[in-house]
Amino acid sequence: MTRHTSTILVTDDDVSICHILRKILESENYQVMEAHSGAEALALFLESEIDLVLLDLQMNDTTGIEVAKEMIQNKPLVPVVLISAYGTISKAVEATKMGVYDFLEKPLERERLLVTVRNALAHGQLQQELHHYKQDTLSRYQMVGQSPEMQRVFSLIEKIAPCSSPVLLLGENGVGKELVAKAIHFGSPRSSKPLVNINCAAIPDTLLESELFGHTKGAFTGASLAKKGRIEMADGGTLFLDEIGDLSLSAQAKLLRFMESGEIQRVGSTKISRVNVRIIAASNKDLRQMVAANSFREDLYYRLETFTITVPPVRERRSDIPLLLDHFLSQYADMHGAVKPSVTPAAIKYLSGFDWPGNVRQIRSFVERVMVMKRGDQIDLNEVIPLLEVKNPAVSTDDSQTKSLHQARKKFERDYILSVLEENDWKMAQTAEALHIDRSNLYRKMRGLGIDPRL
Repeated sequence: MTRHTSTILVTDDDVSICHILRKILESENYQVMEAHSGAEALALFLESEIDLVLLDLQMNDTTGIEVAKEMIQNKPLVPVVLISAYGTISKAVEATKMGVYDFLEKPLERERLLVTVRNALAHGQLQQELHHYKQDTLSRYQMVGQSPEMQRVFSLIEKIAPCSSPVLLLGENGVGKELVAKAIHFGSPRSSKPLVNINCAAIPDTLLESELFGHTKGAFTGASLAKKGRIEMADGGTLFLDEIGDLSLSAQAKLLRFMESGEIQRVGSTKISRVNVRIIAASNKDLRQMVAANSFREDLYYRLETFTITVPPVRERRSDIPLLLDHFLSQYADMHGAVKPSVTPAAIKYLSGFDWPGNVRQIRSFVERVMVMKRGDQIDLNEVIPLLEVKNPAVSTDDSQTKSLHQARKKFERDYILSVLEENDWKMAQTAEALHIDRSNLYRKMRGLGIDPRL
């Protein structure tokens, strides 16, 4: 007989009931395990790969409610169905609130039992797939940082995520505001519902209202079909409004009205619908200044900033740069089946001193370039400088005139070597070792850069 891939744990202190259930389930090619006490059931559940539990409500050593509670706490993705001849409405409600999938009464009808089993297994598989998707998403969009600045951000996310209040994310382009929005959503009770994104700057004003609220067929020229808006798509979940500072004043007024009432009306429709959506908005602009300039509604601003998280730029958390580099190198290597290279201390120091005006996004793009262009399994300073679009290394300069890339690179190299010389008390052997070059090469570079060795 071909075994079904699903394994069902049947628990009842009446051995004859277990045998009847086994016979029915095995006739449908399910694999069946039996337990005749709550303790035995829990032990089998914890040590085995179980896809579904059929659990008697009343047993000699405990109650099914207590066993189900332990099972759900340990493996919340495995559906549990309670079975009893003593079932009551109050017990069914208690079990459902606790997370039990369904509640069946004896005597069991074969078809009712099998329908419940199929539905429970399908539900369990869906929950597993959703869990894997969430884990994959969280891994792919993992936020990286151990600096005090990022620890404050993580702490705020942890506190804010469980509630449904609006959140305003502020910060420069590329700092990871979208990652913060994802972390808030996936850390909230809404995580099983959609996270819908809309970039307010990328949609023309004439289409933005339709994108947000949807439209009916024929509402305007080109509306050949009815369409849901992004707010309606996010019902039960989260709507992430990126670049909210680019919303027109008209769209701002309608967004505020929705936030206050929870009601939407499609363009061209008279029907009003209620939706339950959490709003997370982001901007790289100073919204306070926009309010003062009357280009952003004050009432909308105060509604959005119930909770505000300012994501720091990379230059304000330089200690995280090595972690970010390592993270993106690992990610690229995993995605492309490549060997993850090491980065020399000299290259790390150089990259940690760079301002990264494009922030985390620029670091990710840089790592992709490095992985494509690298010559071996180690990335050195000499490889890093040509691949980084050097505009403003974190080294002070009195020369405000525009320099060529060659001039900028030469100046940075000179300043960098001088700083390493100072750190090593102008000891050539130690400096050469720190720069990962031989001593004769160091002398040549110093002469070429106009640095006099202090012998």
